[in-house]
Amino acid sequence: MVFKWNPVKEGNSVYLELNNLSDQLMAEGVTAISYHLTPPFYSQVSKRSSVFHAGYPQDIISTYLDPDFMESDPIPDHVMSIGHVMTWKQVIADQKLTEKHQNFLKVSIEKGFIDGVAVPLFGPQSRNSYFSMNFGKAISSEDEAVVRPLIGLAQSCHRRICAIINQAGESLPVLSEREGEVLYWISRGKSNGDMATILAISEATIDTYIRRLFKKLNVHDRISAVIVGLSSSLIKLR
Repeated sequence: MVFKWNPVKEGNSVYLELNNLSDQLMAEGVTAISYHLTPPFYSQVSKRSSVFHAGYPQDIISTYLDPDFMESDPIPDHVMSIGHVMTWKQVIADQKLTEKHQNFLKVSIEKGFIDGVAVPLFGPQSRNSYFSMNFGKAISSEDEAVVRPLIGLAQSCHRRICAIINQAGESLPVLSEREGEVLYWISRGKSNGDMATILAISEATIDTYIRRLFKKLNVHDRISAVIVGLSSSLIKLR
């Protein structure tokens, strides 16, 4: 098994939840699973995703966890946008594939992938995750009665993991009241001049606050600052 997420190691309660889930599913005929733990508002195949695999050969895991290869996976984000369970083959047929997507599928087929079940898992505060199950065969409507309760187990596991993460708390940057205001107005698309007028301070001061924000959030542009702010609950779009 591989869990590509530094803070979570064997013995950690999140790892144990996923390990227990994989044992339950494999006892019901699942051959391999994949779970993407991703910060809110990020792509399920971004470099910020933490991926748990069980049941896959090591060479497949190593190939998939290469960031450039994982980002070309056409299944996770499409399933999350659709919002309901689909087979891998249905997902592929449901979208126009880029050259990167097609290369991903070519490599996957070469490594023996046939079909699987792609599952969107939903949690509180937009902490949603992509989950997949492989049965080592093509999936048909006849498998629905078997697959449905397994999806329920995965969803329950995801909610427990969300609760564990919320209880543990994430290391959030501390923003001053003014920095929080600036970040909020950035998220509303306001320019430096707009914010200077709204907050009754100079544009030079606004620029100073923005540079401080970028440093605290470890970003280099406004869009990234907003994404980090949203994913860390520092701001909310309302």
